[in-house]
Amino acid sequence: MIKGLYTAGAGMMLQMARQDVVANNLANVNTGGYKKDETICQAFPEMLISRLGDTKKNALGQDIILPPVPIGSLSTGAIVKDIVTDHSSGNIKYTENNTDLAISNEGYFVIRTPEGERFTRNGAFKINDVGVLVNDQGYPVIDNNNNPIELQGEFSVDKAGNILVDNQVITKLKIAVFADKRFLQKQGDSNMNPRGQTYTEPQNPGVLQGYQEISNVNAVQEMVKLISVMRAYESCQKVVQAEDETMGVAIDQVGAVN
Repeated sequence: MIKGLYTAGAGMMLQMARQDVVANNLANVNTGGYKKDETICQAFPEMLISRLGDTKKNALGQDIILPPVPIGSLSTGAIVKDIVTDHSSGNIKYTENNTDLAISNEGYFVIRTPEGERFTRNGAFKINDVGVLVNDQGYPVIDNNNNPIELQGEFSVDKAGNILVDNQVITKLKIAVFADKRFLQKQGDSNMNPRGQTYTEPQNPGVLQGYQEISNVNAVQEMVKLISVMRAYESCQKVVQAEDETMGVAIDQVGAVN
């Protein structure tokens, strides 16, 4: 009975962790460039349950202990193995905002933060009071010379990431491509920490001006997943209640003197 409580309790904690991940995905369904997370679950090793203590009489009338009789396997619960990020691209929408940029191919915009370079697919940029192109947190977008991009007046951006004023290239966006995106770590809603990974600059990132990549979260799928998580949690909760009632009966009645 105690094992049943532990197994069901582990299941409840697992579903709570899954619920947190799904809720965070839903909260960021309208966050530009946001990449949804997925929960990877892992089961504890199963235990083989056997019946012990069976005896039979031999020819001399003596009791002989029989070998254990296998009954079956018993699950011992599950835990969260890992939370991974789905780096697939979100849909790209037209915004008509000249400072909004999107990458239609592989790559990340490079942002300078107090902690160092960070990488994002969220191209909802703007020009601040001193004429520097910044993200929604006020961090500057940097060019391929590692300098903040300063802009005055009208400008355009071609698909290679070149920034043009009066049809003259003044600088180029720094865009990074990673060999293995699994090692990128989320920092905030849409920024990525490279954790020491090196990157290359693509030849044709497919930059689109006046467009923005939206979140890759499918709200309907996440809602269905949330309902499934809540039902699984309720099932584990009922198991805990049943185990508690069984233990109560065992404690109150076993060994009672009539």
